[in-house]
Amino acid sequence: MFANIKDILIVAGPVLGVLASGIPLLIGFVRKTKKHIKERNWNKVTQISPKLIADAESHINYTGEEKKAYVKSRLAVYSVSNKIPFDEARFDAAIDGLVKLTREVNKRERDKTFEFTPVRQASGRSL
Repeated sequence: MFANIKDILIVAGPVLGVLASGIPLLIGFVRKTKKHIKERNWNKVTQISPKLIADAESHINYTGEEKKAYVKSRLAVYSVSNKIPFDEARFDAAIDGLVKLTREVNKRERDKTFEFTPVRQASGRSL
């Protein structure tokens, strides 16, 4: 009877060791995979967002809030159809950031703020 228990322990020891080291590795792998999938999905959303914003900007009669609602609704449809969780706060921040960037890039020359400070020579005269 003890011979069977000894055989079981000889086999069970390494098996338990492998399980004890393998389970944390598996958990870490699953977490990294989930994070990678979230980032890949977010990249998909950020790739389509500028196209949707440009499409919304083509609607001349819409207000800024209506354009934002249009983009958000299109992003919601896209995320549901691609099984991407819809995080409204994150989408709002992304839309606002892109709109702010395009406004900054597309400013007219007269709207840009420019402060002129004359450079003075050593003699005190302005150039």
